[in-house]
Amino acid sequence: MKRLFKYFNTVKKELILIPILIIIEVLFEILIPVFMSKLIDEGINATNEFGVVIPNKELIFTYGGLMIISAIIALFFGILVTKTAAKASTEIGHNLRQAQFEKIQTYSFENIDNFKTSSLITRMTMDVNMIQQTLNMTLRVALRSPALIVFSVLSIALFASNLAAIFVLVIPILIIGFYFILTRAHKYFVQMFDRLDNLNLTIQEDLIAIRTVKSFVREDYESKRFEKATLNVKDVSIRAEKIIIFNRPLMQFSIGLSFILIGFFGSRMISVGGLTEGQFANTITYVNQVLFSLMMISQIFLMFAMSRASIDRINEVLNEKPYLNNPENPIYEIEDGSFKFENVSFKYGKDNKKHVLQDVNLEVKSGSFIGIFGSTGTGKSTLVQLLARLYDVTEGSIYVSNKNIKSYDLDTLRQEVILVLQKNVLFSGTVKENIKWGKKDATDDEVISALKKAQAYDFVSHMDKGLDSYIEQGGINLSGGQRQRLTIARALIANPKILILDDSTSAVDTKTDALINDALDKETPDMTKVVISQRLSSIEHADMIILMDDKGINSIGTHNELLEKNEMYRSIYKAQMESKAVDQ
Repeated sequence: MKRLFKYFNTVKKELILIPILIIIEVLFEILIPVFMSKLIDEGINATNEFGVVIPNKELIFTYGGLMIISAIIALFFGILVTKTAAKASTEIGHNLRQAQFEKIQTYSFENIDNFKTSSLITRMTMDVNMIQQTLNMTLRVALRSPALIVFSVLSIALFASNLAAIFVLVIPILIIGFYFILTRAHKYFVQMFDRLDNLNLTIQEDLIAIRTVKSFVREDYESKRFEKATLNVKDVSIRAEKIIIFNRPLMQFSIGLSFILIGFFGSRMISVGGLTEGQFANTITYVNQVLFSLMMISQIFLMFAMSRASIDRINEVLNEKPYLNNPENPIYEIEDGSFKFENVSFKYGKDNKKHVLQDVNLEVKSGSFIGIFGSTGTGKSTLVQLLARLYDVTEGSIYVSNKNIKSYDLDTLRQEVILVLQKNVLFSGTVKENIKWGKKDATDDEVISALKKAQAYDFVSHMDKGLDSYIEQGGINLSGGQRQRLTIARALIANPKILILDDSTSAVDTKTDALINDALDKETPDMTKVVISQRLSSIEHADMIILMDDKGINSIGTHNELLEKNEMYRSIYKAQMESKAVDQ
């Protein structure tokens, strides 16, 4: 919890104010039994000089009025405490969510690989809610209950010191019981949150892929999968509840035991004149306050047991160290789109023994058109992700504009080396808003120009509201080819030095694909284009084609050079051309 204290800075005033309000509230609550004792002994049981009981109405109304005033003041300050605590805990919850979200933005791909998306969502929602609720109760109870206990015990010791010894017996029973409950329940709460992550993953996958589920008539299978995930959460929750349920019986036993002892010893003290009826009533009220306060403290400890797992999970997100960081004195300008790979090797994770890429050497001039071809798993995407520094090389160096990419400011590098993935995401919003992700201050003319280059303006102009047409989350109201063309337009409007298209025209027909390449060649001659494609026709006019196999780079050359010298390239090209002829 100490690591999270820095997120309390925005509620310093509230954290100072709450104890003051609580002390005032408690003082007036403590006065109520005092006035009640006086009301009974000096008002109701008042006697004259002959020892005859004659109630003193004036004192009854005086002490009764003081009790009412004390109760109203205590209630007023109690409401202020509740309101202030709610505001503070909500603000802290906001800070924790914001801190996690901002931290995730600094993650590299390798950092993100350490967490499931569903787990990150759970940590920013349910885990923060758990901490927020615990803090809310803690701020209201953590000082109030101990203060009530201290003042109540002191008052009992003052009016009936012998009865104060009852707590010596009761409190150890409660402490031992609470410790047992907390230590046993914690491990189940840890398991419960892990299983909630899996439940959220199941829900997320099913909702995102709902069309696929229905297409393959897998509703029954997904329902059973969901039921299994919910049953796993239910099972571990029941285990935790089986331990937690002992909390209330333990409190009831302690309360019952206390009142039995008070009734027994208190009545004997009254009979021998060691205790007045008012003092006895006073003592019962104070004992009740002590036991109620202990019960509230037990609830706090119980919530701490539940939130402890949440605290650990949030700290995992906040303490994750980004694998990629800016250098001390970063370079903020990239002069051109040339790049070079020098003895580059890469593997995913330090413990992984197998390299995805090994001893890659490559040099590209600015403004070149580079094609990359290879089967699945040959490291094509990894190669270009290293160029954008989404991962760092394991060995060797990569240079952009004759400078090591590690010397550049990360934002600058990624603004000038833009990667368009095959499954790039469109966000809910208008067409214009999505395109302007590439350039915040872009004009409508610039948006239209980018759409035309990406061969997307034709279908956008026919949409109901043109540039202001709404795109659903993930672009589900568009076809695959339309989504890909919009993501290319989003990259083009940024006018980067290096544009990487990672199989991002796979859902586009060959004619449109050719038009996109032609527009890129004519309208962005100074931009270096790197195109990964499974269609050789898309890259056959490239200045350089990189042919990759499961051992890395197999061969490099122009289309004619590879067609002449490389048997693998020649056979693949021939097969694709024959397939194209059959399709036509």
